[in-house]
Amino acid sequence: MIWYKSTSVPEFLKDSLFNQPKSCFYNEFLNERSHVLNLDMDNRTESLFQQEERSRVDILARTSDDFQLELVKQLDDKDAHAIMELSGCSGEDPDKTARFNATSVRKYFHYPKTFPILARHQNIPVGYIVGIALESLNKESWVKCDQHWGGGDTVYIHSFFIHPKYKRLNYPRILISLFISWLASNGFRYISGHQPENQLDLLFPAYEKIKLFPNWQNNGEDVWYFRKKIK
Repeated sequence: MIWYKSTSVPEFLKDSLFNQPKSCFYNEFLNERSHVLNLDMDNRTESLFQQEERSRVDILARTSDDFQLELVKQLDDKDAHAIMELSGCSGEDPDKTARFNATSVRKYFHYPKTFPILARHQNIPVGYIVGIALESLNKESWVKCDQHWGGGDTVYIHSFFIHPKYKRLNYPRILISLFISWLASNGFRYISGHQPENQLDLLFPAYEKIKLFPNWQNNGEDVWYFRKKIK
């Protein structure tokens, strides 16, 4: 069973994807979590979000096995640390700029300037996707390769990650599809981003290639700037 709020339901999510038994690997994930990042050089606890004791969220979807998708309107310290740890789990990912630190997690989980969605299982963050209005990236040299720049109808996917132990349950597609549905219900018509070609068909079917960027951000990987119509 899955419960939705304020978004249309993609057709493929109406099947039995969510009728999964509680994950046998969940406790393994908890046991493998690294130590909480120390953000203070003098061994003092310093709050990233002084005004919030708990994250403020809108729940977009919830499943019977306690998997939940949330629109994050304000982060608390605990979730901020968890997101930073998650972003460091992608050891095989050459894009080190995708990893959050104490400054960038506050910058990009900053609704309504950004659109951050957090995936949580049994109250533990296990993934996220963050979108940014394309016009907010006007200082980036690549942004004007998109003819929709300036139209106010496109959201750029800045970061996207699901803990590897959840990928086999198809949660990456679920997270992206719910994010797209939420954007469409709020008036956006396109998403865009940079992805390796071998990921596009899997994660963003019916996409349009715009421009190839060799050696993206000097990470040794070639990526396509793509656009996908969502409405």
